[in-house]
Amino acid sequence: MRDEARRLREIEEAEHRAALAERAGELAEQEQTRITAEAEAEAERTRAKWRRRRAVWAERTRTAGRLAVMSVTNVGVNLVAVSGQAMAFMQRGLPPLWAVLAAGIVESVAVYVSWHAHVALREGDAAWVTRMTSYGIGAGAGYLSYTHVEDYPELFAACSLASPWLWSMHSRHLHRQDLRAGGLIDPRAPKFSALRWLLHTRETFAAFKWAVSEGVQSPHIAVEVVRSRRTVQMTWRSVEDTQAVVVATQRVQLELALTQLAAVSEELHGLDPDAAAAKETIARFVNRVGAGMFPMYRPLSAGELRPAAEQTDEKRTDGADDDRTDGGPRVGGWLRQFLPGHGRTADENGSAGRTGKADEKRTDGGRKADDEPAKKRTDGADGKRTNGGRSAKKRTGGRRPSGRTNGRAAGPDDLGELLPLGRTILAEHQQNGVRLTRDRLAAAVKAGGRTISNERASALLRVLQTNGSSAANGADGNGSSAQTKTAADGGPSGAENADESGSSADDNDDKGAN
Repeated sequence: MRDEARRLREIEEAEHRAALAERAGELAEQEQTRITAEAEAEAERTRAKWRRRRAVWAERTRTAGRLAVMSVTNVGVNLVAVSGQAMAFMQRGLPPLWAVLAAGIVESVAVYVSWHAHVALREGDAAWVTRMTSYGIGAGAGYLSYTHVEDYPELFAACSLASPWLWSMHSRHLHRQDLRAGGLIDPRAPKFSALRWLLHTRETFAAFKWAVSEGVQSPHIAVEVVRSRRTVQMTWRSVEDTQAVVVATQRVQLELALTQLAAVSEELHGLDPDAAAAKETIARFVNRVGAGMFPMYRPLSAGELRPAAEQTDEKRTDGADDDRTDGGPRVGGWLRQFLPGHGRTADENGSAGRTGKADEKRTDGGRKADDEPAKKRTDGADGKRTNGGRSAKKRTGGRRPSGRTNGRAAGPDDLGELLPLGRTILAEHQQNGVRLTRDRLAAAVKAGGRTISNERASALLRVLQTNGSSAANGADGNGSSAQTKTAADGGPSGAENADESGSSADDNDDKGAN
């Protein structure tokens, strides 16, 4: 038992010693690692310190080198100038020491003033006056050298004159470094090749101008910006052209619609002052604004918006009134004066859906409502009415009232007050060799300060052309002979026939629509 216990104790002691040895090895390894790390850190600090020292000494060396170059040059120039002045003083009997001192003082004055200018410039003060003063003193020293020195006076004078300027050059260099460090200097402009300037002068100049204004140094960026701007401008120009086309198209559509409305309005209401004013307002709107969402303003030419009574029918030919076979409504002269370019084609397009034979073979420039039955309105292929949008309002007798003379045609009794003026107008036209039409008669009557509708103008023209002076005298009393004959036959007048025929056509259309 004792041997067994002793053996166990020895084993435990051996294990304990092994554990202690292992722990000691770990501690030694950690210590060695720490020592190595500290040595490496110290070496790195030493190397960094030496690098800093080398950088400092390198900067000092570069600075000293620049100062040496500057000093050697400037000091050499000053020494040459001083030697010239000293030789001049010694030639005049001054001792060498005093001659050198006097020459050094003369040449150092300009350098001293230039140094004060340098200090003021580095501190941000005004230095221009001081700098100019040093230049003046240097010029005076150069004059003395030129007049005192007998041999090579130009050399010594040039050195005296250049001395303050050379010192100020270094001063300006240091001042520019200060400004650059403070971010107070614009960056350099981009550099373009001479070949690009030659081949693409305009684009290169635009890119150079933009780069200078924005402080960009990259030529590639400047060129790309200029090209993108040009692309945007071309795009906007295309958009404006498209808008102009849209406006022109919508304007034409609006003018065509206005042509149709004008024809209907003229048939319903004639050219009374209120209707003419309303038409003029609409025409001004079309002429100034146009159609669509994009306004288009333009100045009106002289005489473009004169009243209808002041307009002449010189541009209209007789054939335009006589040869019409489309049966459509005739557009008055007021529309032509506000909407140039709309003649017969616009009238035909505006009244394509209205057909009839009432306006064929007319020779008096007006409608043949009093000689032939009124034109019939025809239905389209779809059975709908094509009467230009006029409403079918009926009166109590089943007939639609006329919109011209309050339900009745203008008779000779209504023309008594206009017959003298009509005879005068007819005589003037016959004397000038011009055929009198309804529009010319209406315009002449309105020019005389009277108002007349289209129906009354047609009746007055018929009376003047069919009966002459005797028919006119008869119209003052009991009406024209043509009207009397028509009444004696038991039939209504031509105007009444036209009204009744038109009303009957409207009734038939209404029935077909129902």
